[in-house]
Amino acid sequence: MSRAKTTGLFVARLFGFRRAKPTTQLGKYVRNANRALRIVAWLYVALLIFPQVLFAYNVNAKGVTVYSRAPLPRETTTRIEEAMDLVSQSELAGPGRTERIFLCNNPWLYRLFYPIQKESLAICYPITGNIFVAEADLVHNVARSPAPVNNKRAFSSTAAHEITHDLIRHHLGVIRDVRLAKWVREGYPDYVARESSFPEEEGVRNLREGNEVSSGSFQYFVYREMVRHLAEDRHLSFDEIEKRSGDSVAVKAETVAALKGKVRQP
Repeated sequence: MSRAKTTGLFVARLFGFRRAKPTTQLGKYVRNANRALRIVAWLYVALLIFPQVLFAYNVNAKGVTVYSRAPLPRETTTRIEEAMDLVSQSELAGPGRTERIFLCNNPWLYRLFYPIQKESLAICYPITGNIFVAEADLVHNVARSPAPVNNKRAFSSTAAHEITHDLIRHHLGVIRDVRLAKWVREGYPDYVARESSFPEEEGVRNLREGNEVSSGSFQYFVYREMVRHLAEDRHLSFDEIEKRSGDSVAVKAETVAALKGKVRQP
């Protein structure tokens, strides 16, 4: 049998096709269990692609649709406009795009859509571009994460951050986005959002003094400052920043030196 045919049979069997018919009762149980698992897996994939079935309400503005399981307040349109005003300042922004944001507002529902979540505010999936937010209060413009501290920021900036992830993937492609250093992949969206969940003054002080803070939110703040330095102090474009993706140590040192050399305006 040829190698190509052997590979084809292996793939077919992996997805449940062309398997030998079981001859024992145990074999039949295993076959039925495998079928059930495959059905559940395909249903889950379908839910990730089309989560709208679980969200009864939606509001659309500026190409962004916000979905919710409860009626959305009138402030929803304002929050979308605020988010898109931030996004529009990015050189990666362009006309004609559509975005979908799903407000979970339930820890179990958020875990369903993001089972490996680690106290995150939101997630934007590649390919589909679907954005899931852990918890949001659109009236007061707040998004919250399950983290015990530094667990909230503006919903509009959270949405802008996640939409920018999608813009980066559109600009670079999924493969290059995956290979992009985390300080650029997360720092640029936070730079566009103009906000981090870590307190601003405390973040600047710790970064300037060289303090290492064991906090994911602080790391995101550092990433944002590194991108801000390259974009505003060095006047680099996104593509030029990407070229320095593997030079994080030097960029961080430059950023700290720049902070020490000037007084940041509040």
